[in-house]
Amino acid sequence: MYEVGYAQAQNKPLILIAGSSRSIPFDLASVRVLIYDVASPDEFVQRLSKMITQALEMPEEFLFAKVAAESAKRPKVFISYSHSDAEYLDRLLVHLKPLERDGLIDLWVDTRLRAGDKWRKEIEKALRRATVAVLLVSADFLASDFIADNELPPLLRNAEERGTRVVPLIVKPCRFARDINLRHFQAVNDPRRALVLLSDGEQEVIYDQVAAEIEEWMKNG
Repeated sequence: MYEVGYAQAQNKPLILIAGSSRSIPFDLASVRVLIYDVASPDEFVQRLSKMITQALEMPEEFLFAKVAAESAKRPKVFISYSHSDAEYLDRLLVHLKPLERDGLIDLWVDTRLRAGDKWRKEIEKALRRATVAVLLVSADFLASDFIADNELPPLLRNAEERGTRVVPLIVKPCRFARDINLRHFQAVNDPRRALVLLSDGEQEVIYDQVAAEIEEWMKNG
């Protein structure tokens, strides 16, 4: 992070490399990031080589100040989930990554908070700016006091007052359909067909539906 800060101060083009979207700090999410797959090193090297070439030819497109300014204009997607359901978050982030890369959305998830961040204030700020909120709903999600007390109230209020789009994704069987606050929202999948009950292929179809719904909402909402 010290080196990244120095590069920012020197106004140098930045390219970040990460093993997953979850490992990118929230305040660097707007910087160009290459996600590597250890199973496909040659493909990654080709993409890295191409991006370095682009940075040399158009350095202004890789400057932190520019990408941060562009990020501030993008629609914000907030993901609310229980840490017990982190595996489902990981797969969803893979499906949303192309939308991030193409500059269609600015994605916020609490895994990008670092030790020492004023996390409560950052979450509150992200909630205020959210255009779309994806809820990974399960019994653990509904049982979370933090979600119930700190995340859902502002999201539901923004949905009513500002038109924030709430997209529930049912990851495990739970009382979603009986929850007085959430049952009015249309879930991406049938609550009786939670992700955990589906095959890998069927889950991929649902994740793609989430990405498609967000993309359609961003274009037309």
